Amino acid sequence: MIPKRNKLKRIIGIVMLVSNIIWTGDWIWLYYGYHYTGKLWYFMYPDWVLFLNIFIGLTGVYLGYRLVKKQISIKAALLIDIPLFSVGFIVTIVP
Repeated sequence: MIPKRNKLKRIIGIVMLVSNIIWTGDWIWLYYGYHYTGKLWYFMYPDWVLFLNIFIGLTGVYLGYRLVKKQISIKAALLIDIPLFSVGFIVTIVP
């Protein structure tokens, strides 16, 4: 039987992993679409925004992995991941 605290760590870690993998994959797909396809885009994010968001996603994946493996606390993981996501959203929305 898994203690309640460890179960909560595992669930939050898996949610962090999934959300950050989706976040990273979306930005990698945009980078690929901008540079290696023949599509014309009406609006394109600058490369620094793409790389910043990919870095944010990879950092979140690392934090989620450490949380699942119980190497970091829930509070520490969320205190790092939530501001990073906020910066990613703000940089994406504000031109």
